[in-house]
Amino acid sequence: MASAGLQAGCESAPEQPPSPPAASSVPPPAVTTTSATPVSFSPQPKLFDHGAVARGVRQVLTQSFQVTELGPVVCPPAQPVRAGHSFECQAQIGAEQRSVPITVKTDEGEYEVGAPG
Repeated sequence: MASAGLQAGCESAPEQPPSPPAASSVPPPAVTTTSATPVSFSPQPKLFDHGAVARGVRQVLTQSFQVTELGPVVCPPAQPVRAGHSFECQAQIGAEQRSVPITVKTDEGEYEVGAPG
């Protein structure tokens, strides 16, 4: 009587007679695997840290644009680091909520802060 070893979650295949050794010119069979997390070979896009952008906007508004009475500055999350891309942050200046245009200048993350609208 033959015994077969099993691993949890695996089924044993019916016993078959041994096959003859493969010739060296025959490639090995393909192996299929599964993964709990999807695997992607495409590069993930670089995204700005919206908190860091908000701090940078705050600094430019107070130092370059001489804005006083600056309240919270909020920038949208998940903005791509891609030259030519633009988006808007929101800044409270005095009692008003104002839009601040941001234009990405380089793929390395350099951006330009425009005058609040």
